[in-house]
Amino acid sequence: MKNTWLIVIILVSLYACNSEEQMIDGGLSNGNVNLSTFDFLKSHKQLDTLAILIEKAGMKNKVNEQTTLFAANNASIKRYVNAVLAKMRQTDPEATFTVNDIHIDTLKKYMGSYIFNGKIKRENMTKEGSILTAFNGDERRISLEPVENYTSYLESFPEYVYYTYKVGNEWNDWDDENSDDESVLVRTSNITTINGVVHVLQGTHVLFNYKNN
Repeated sequence: MKNTWLIVIILVSLYACNSEEQMIDGGLSNGNVNLSTFDFLKSHKQLDTLAILIEKAGMKNKVNEQTTLFAANNASIKRYVNAVLAKMRQTDPEATFTVNDIHIDTLKKYMGSYIFNGKIKRENMTKEGSILTAFNGDERRISLEPVENYTSYLESFPEYVYYTYKVGNEWNDWDDENSDDESVLVRTSNITTINGVVHVLQGTHVLFNYKNN
């Protein structure tokens, strides 16, 4: 019986480690990467598609400046492709669309919303957040917020980085329970490359926050 429970625990643990939805924050055990931001993306199996899109958009040199990148991983890009395809098939059931079909104008317009000048690290963030202007001119709120849905065994709540889109003409208060602003959890934060900082967004995010309705 003990052996059976041990096998169950191991299987559950393996599933948790491999789940795309797991929340990992605070960066790597050693967050320093001896690569440029672009080369780090290109070398990472969950970020290599983003590297292709950044290069296609003509932003390789930009991400290799003293910048901060909020990186959409391959799961986020796949969600975007699937959403675009689903919308296309509403009018053409035989339509096809792959990551290679993302138009360069779309990439040039929206990819810059993930890139910010300077190094934005979690130790300089606040729970209320800062409204920052991205490379393409879009505004985002970047914040470090406590997550309070944990048991009372913890002396303090863990804090997670959030990348938030404004919905409407004005920003809502960061702690407004009725806010329409859309927050994306950062899965891994404070990856420090030789030129900048990378924060990897949760895979549930859809690239460019695309909506197919």
